[in-house]
Amino acid sequence: MNITITKIIRNSANETQIEYSSDYGTGVSKFIGPPPKKDQALDVEIDINDNFYWGKNLATSKKKAPSIYYNNGKTFITAELLTIEDDGCGVLKIGDCIALISVEKRNQTFPLFVDMISTDFSFYPNNL
Repeated sequence: MNITITKIIRNSANETQIEYSSDYGTGVSKFIGPPPKKDQALDVEIDINDNFYWGKNLATSKKKAPSIYYNNGKTFITAELLTIEDDGCGVLKIGDCIALISVEKRNQTFPLFVDMISTDFSFYPNNL
């Protein structure tokens, strides 16, 4: 996914917190890797470390387009869930980006759009 760093919120030895914009929305995220610079455009991978449960932090969406926004410490994501394997590994597509998530297995017809709430959302730079 391509993002632009709009603000560096906090820098520490192992983690940077950033504000970013993308084609799918804006938000705040952890950035793992070399500290980015304000206004820097980056190609990144998404890491979503939450466990997702239907009816708790995951629901079928009425929307049919990917989006991301941040509010009050949570990242709200609309994305396409492509499949859930028997071991609970889900394959999520946010625009042109693929992310693996831990998700409660449920009999569904895939693919389907879902609304998700994440409290552990980060970016890693590609190609460094």
